[in-house]
Amino acid sequence: MLFKSKIQRLGILIPLLGILLIACESKLEKQTGETATANPDASKLPVDIIIAQEQLLNHEEAVVGTMMSNREVSIVSELPQKITKVAFKDGTYVSQGAVLYTLNDGDIRSRLKQVGAELELAQLNKERMGNLLKTETVRQQEYDEAYMRFRSLEAQQDLLHVQLAKTVIRAPFSGKIGISKVYLGAYVTPGAELVMLQDQSNIKINFSVPEKYLPLIQIGDKVRFTSELSDQEHVAIISATEPGLNAQGRSLQVQAITNNDSGHFRAGLSAKVYFSVTSKGAKGILVPTEALAPGEKGYTVFVIKNGVAKPVDVTISNRTETDAVLTSGITKNDSIIVSNMLRLGDGTPVKVFMTK
Repeated sequence: MLFKSKIQRLGILIPLLGILLIACESKLEKQTGETATANPDASKLPVDIIIAQEQLLNHEEAVVGTMMSNREVSIVSELPQKITKVAFKDGTYVSQGAVLYTLNDGDIRSRLKQVGAELELAQLNKERMGNLLKTETVRQQEYDEAYMRFRSLEAQQDLLHVQLAKTVIRAPFSGKIGISKVYLGAYVTPGAELVMLQDQSNIKINFSVPEKYLPLIQIGDKVRFTSELSDQEHVAIISATEPGLNAQGRSLQVQAITNNDSGHFRAGLSAKVYFSVTSKGAKGILVPTEALAPGEKGYTVFVIKNGVAKPVDVTISNRTETDAVLTSGITKNDSIIVSNMLRLGDGTPVKVFMTK
């Protein structure tokens, strides 16, 4: 009787346990479904984006140039003579026409006196022969010889005056004089450098640009530059270019000029020149270089379309260490992904974490 009672109890408990198990499973499934519904973005890749904005481009390229004086000349003697005077102080400013050196002119002045005396006699002889020719006392040939003697002595006198002028060496233009290489009493020969004279009122900057930038180099355009003396930026104006390119480096030699009234710059200094490499009015979309992904035909960027990442082929017009300019492939207001690039693929679900 007792055994039968226990069996009846078990028959009641077993169905109850089954009902409880089913209820627990349903509750668990409901909770799981609610959790999944509550966190629909849990499986999406978080990314940072920028919104594409078209802007006027003003990118610059930096090259190294060399400063040169506006004018520079080596002062030389045209005569083989001794120096009788050095009329300047080394390293000072001299004006145009100022006397720099005087040479010994004693022998030239003596020859001038001699030729002057002979010229007076030749003139008297020429006039006498002219009067005699009128009376046919002398032949025409004798008069011609007297006349040519007079003209020859005139030419010798003019030559001696030119040589005398060369004994005084003057500054051909205003500028800063260098350190004299000869001193009083030194014997100089024609063509030997005596001192250097530089006009530093303006400074020229010579630099080279690659051939791909030739259409962007125009006479009158401004370039910025800095020197090794300081990081302060200055402006120079492109004044000239070489007619042809360097055949080895395929580059164009460019010259820019800047005012140097303050005397801040000197010939021989290096300059870092910045010039624009974008045409006037050019537009593009600026993106950080971390947004670029190498592709088969160049570079791609990922944009967000309908919640997933999509690769887009782009054209780059210019690139620096930090930025790149896109001129095709991207349109205004596109959402460009700039983070988690290594985990992206075509169709990867993404969610925006930050807009930069």
